[in-house]
Formats: sequence, C-alpha cells, structure tokens
Amino acid sequence: MTIANRLRGRAAGATRTAGGIAIAGTIAATGLALPVGAAAAAPTIGTHVTAYSAPAPPRLARQLDLTSMPTGQLVVRAGELRLREYGLTPGSSHQVAISFLGLLVPLGTLTASSGGSARWSYSWPAASAALSRAEAHAGGHAPPGSPAIRVVTLNAGRGTPVIGQTPLVTGPGRYPVRGVEPGYGVIKAGSAILVYNLVARTISVTVNATGLTPGAHAAHIHVGSCQRQGAVVYAFTDFIANSHGVIAHETRTVRGVTAVKFSGWYFNLHQGNSDNIVNKAGQPTIYFRPLECANL
Repeated sequence: MTIANRLRGRAAGATRTAGGIAIAGTIAATGLALPVGAAAAAPTIGTHVTAYSAPAPPRLARQLDLTSMPTGQLVVRAGELRLREYGLTPGSSHQVAISFLGLLVPLGTLTASSGGSARWSYSWPAASAALSRAEAHAGGHAPPGSPAIRVVTLNAGRGTPVIGQTPLVTGPGRYPVRGVEPGYGVIKAGSAILVYNLVARTISVTVNATGLTPGAHAAHIHVGSCQRQGAVVYAFTDFIANSHGVIAHETRTVRGVTAVKFSGWYFNLHQGNSDNIVNKAGQPTIYFRPLECANL
C-alpha cells in the first residue's frame, strides 16, 4: 500500500469517528434515548467534509413522573386563607371545608376555570367563627391550645367525598394540596414511560400507579398542561386498576401517529372511564377529573 493510500485510510477513519461523536451529542441534547442496538449513520467521505445533520432515531422514549390531582397550595396568613388548585374538571364547582374534630365545616365554593384551575380565598375570622359554631352545635369542646385543622375540597357540594386535602394546618404558612381518591386516601405519585416509534407510527404508554378506584380509567394525551388543560390529541384504551387500586406496568398503544410534541402537551389518567367522562353533549362530567398527570 502506498503512503498516499494509508493517509487516505487514516483520514476516513478519523472523519467517521468525529461524525459519531457529533451524532451522539445531537441525540443527548434532545433528552431522548437512542434505542439499544441502533447505530448512527456516518457522513459520506469525499474530497471535503460538509455540514452533517444526524437522522432522527427510530424510537424516542421519555420517562414521566405522574403527579396526583388535584394539586395546589393553601396559604395561611394573618386574617386570610388563600387556596389555589389545578387538576379539577373544567367548569366544575366544589365546596371548600375545614376538617376539624371529626367535623366538616363548610366555608364556601370554588369553581374551576375552563382549564381546570381555581383560586379561592376566605376570611380567617369568618372561618374561626364557623368553627366555633360547629363545635357548639356538636356539643363538644376543643382541646387545650389551638387544635390542628385540614382544609379540604369536596368532589362537588355538601355530602360528597373529599378529593383534595392539605396536611395538618398548625399556623401561618404554606401547605400543599394533595389529591385524594375516596376510600383509598391520598393518591401516591405514579410513573409512566412514553415511547414514540417513528417507523411504526405509534405511541405507547406504560403506566404504574396506586391508590386509584378499581376499574377502568380513561387516558389521553392533551394539548396544554396539567396546570391548564386542553383538548384531546390522542386517546388510549382505558387502563384497568385492579381490586387493590393498582395499575401495574400496563401498556396501551395508539397507531397512525404522525407527530409528537414534547412541549405543550400532557398525559393524564382520568377518574372515570371513556364512557362516563363526558356527557351526551360532549361536555366534561365530574368523572373527567384527572387523577394523575404529567407534562410532556
């Protein structure tokens, strides 16, 4: 082999190596995984090297951390309670109450926006007066000191189950609101893996979740975010929670997918199933409420 041919061989090898590094960097920057065994193509070697764009990998995967819904924050400050929540059925109304000495003391009603979020406030002196009246009506007496309370959100009006609650409120400060599934307590955070296959034109979602009502739960990818819900983009076959309220590594797939946005979309599991989350007019029912949600 001539010296010129050896030099050409070394130059080609170096160029292929550099191309591989560039491709790996491009994929890493997207935050998405290249599937095991998939090899990145090298640029064509010619008399000079031109700008090269790495081809899209055939499968894109993303880990999703599911947050229980509704969620939000209660702010307790001098003279006032302020409650902010999202993850409610759009347009729904919910009674806000104080859980105190085994009683639910109603304070008022919050109404969700078209995106499923709500803001509500109440005078602390008025809340204290309502607590005193409730205690007197029950014929009880508060224990020494200031007893702890919880602020709760009901599924609708008086007598309906609690669907959101704060931890014990012991004084001024900020307290998180956590989603509750009636009969199963505070909903635990779940997880999901979303895989988009560009070749097969499919989206698959594998879900792990606990603390749900046993039975079918509708699931969708929507436009918008968990904080501001929007229209359905892709609908999955219902996921099924077992008799213990667990969805264990269940996978659902949508076919005929032409594109996926990893920004401005979100995935959620609904409280109800595909047959009862909207009424005959196409409007969301109380069962539309998300139980778990993650922004893509």
